[in-house]
Amino acid sequence: MSFNRTARRGYRRWRLPLDRIALTLMAGLMVLAALLVLLGDHAGARVQQFSWQERSVGAENVAFTLTFTRPMDPDSVEANLQITPELPGRVSWAGRRLAYTLDAPIPYGESYAVVIPEARDRFADADDDMQFEPFEGTFQSRDRAIAYIGSEGEEAGRLMLTNFSQEAAALPLTSPDLQVLDFEPYPLGDRLLFSAIPAIEGDSATAPPAAELYAVATGLAPLPPEDTVNSDRTLSFAPGDAGTVTPILGSNGYQNLAFDLSPDGQTIVVQRVNQSNPADFGPWVITEDSDPRRLDTEPGGEFLIGPDSASLLMLQGQGTAVIPLDPDAAGTTGTEPLDFLPEFGRVFDITSDGTAAAMVNFNQNDPERRFIETLVLVTNQGEEAELLDATGSIISAEFDPTDRILYVLASDLLPSEDYQEQPFLAAIALTDEPQPLRLLNFPPQARVTMNVSPDGLAAILAVALSSDGDPTNEQVQTVLLPLFQTTEQRLAAIPTATEPNILPIAGRQPQWLP
Repeated sequence: MSFNRTARRGYRRWRLPLDRIALTLMAGLMVLAALLVLLGDHAGARVQQFSWQERSVGAENVAFTLTFTRPMDPDSVEANLQITPELPGRVSWAGRRLAYTLDAPIPYGESYAVVIPEARDRFADADDDMQFEPFEGTFQSRDRAIAYIGSEGEEAGRLMLTNFSQEAAALPLTSPDLQVLDFEPYPLGDRLLFSAIPAIEGDSATAPPAAELYAVATGLAPLPPEDTVNSDRTLSFAPGDAGTVTPILGSNGYQNLAFDLSPDGQTIVVQRVNQSNPADFGPWVITEDSDPRRLDTEPGGEFLIGPDSASLLMLQGQGTAVIPLDPDAAGTTGTEPLDFLPEFGRVFDITSDGTAAAMVNFNQNDPERRFIETLVLVTNQGEEAELLDATGSIISAEFDPTDRILYVLASDLLPSEDYQEQPFLAAIALTDEPQPLRLLNFPPQARVTMNVSPDGLAAILAVALSSDGDPTNEQVQTVLLPLFQTTEQRLAAIPTATEPNILPIAGRQPQWLP
């Protein structure tokens, strides 16, 4: 009898309402699982993540990725992938991720759409009714903008910004109280590093004040792709309202001379001389997270921070030394260069991967060529290739963003009783047999500066010329020079002579924002 009572009590417990609900839900889930196993997952494939969505893309961004929710049929995706305006490139796959690598740096000042109207799941049958969710993503390249030092009227001595993409009037970034001497843009174009002295009206018998270093916000705040933000080399980025000036380095008894900003924007090297003791002369290093410090090395001349942002190329003695900016990290003593190139007196530019540099040989060891300057391509393997001889001087040289072309400002010595040089701009395609191509000739005795745009499509030049030889009476023209006539020429790295455009801008040292 006790057994029967126990059974009845258990039976009544299983008939409680909560138990019935639980059993019903369990049975339903089992049926649903069985249906999924038998019928398969019919959720349509879609793009899960687009790495450039609503981002501002620069020349350093060479590829975007599309990540799908399911493995895709590559041919169907590639056949339907549309990029407007067109961006030539190539596709590669890694599982569910498509990578599209550009064949050339992205043109600035454009808005782009990436569309995939249809595609197929890799494992879908031919008659499968599974649908792909059409995808449309958008992004833009950075604005086409230049900065320059004004040379006329209210702009004289002030840093100016002209944004071609926004078709806005030139914007003054510094006040009339500062006379700007030199500047460099930060890597994302959000700020400009510049040296300046207080503006002095009229003639002054006293010595000019010492220059100080500042940073000024451009008002541009590009949102870079996450692969730029999360890369091993973090780019300095501190946007602000246009014209916001931040002091970087005062004089403190020193005269601040030439300076250079590292490619990542986190390190500044400035040449300083003690105003009370001229023998106290040499480079100082400023980083974002520490106070200025003297670089323990021999004094030198012109210098350039390497593309790794960790080394300095400086003219010392009869050659160029490669010096670590952080000797402790490099495992060297402060006075020990990493390398020394005895034949070369100037370094103009270094390729983005650090494998080659454009340098000048003054030919002092060759009596027959002592009055000729030679531009030489020097690789990190010790190989040297002479690119151009100048009977006047080699003024500057700059690699294009692909490192396949070297643009050179040089001059010819004119045959006349008076010493006169005629500057010219040449392009050298870095092939097995490089040949200089003259793009533009300038008037004799003109002072010219050049800067190649970050997308490699154009160069901006300032041409200063004085009718009486007095620099204070110079007239400055700003010239925009397209470097290619067709997309095919650009992809093949074949520069061509084009018609220059004179811009309504009067300014010195125009430079493109990165």
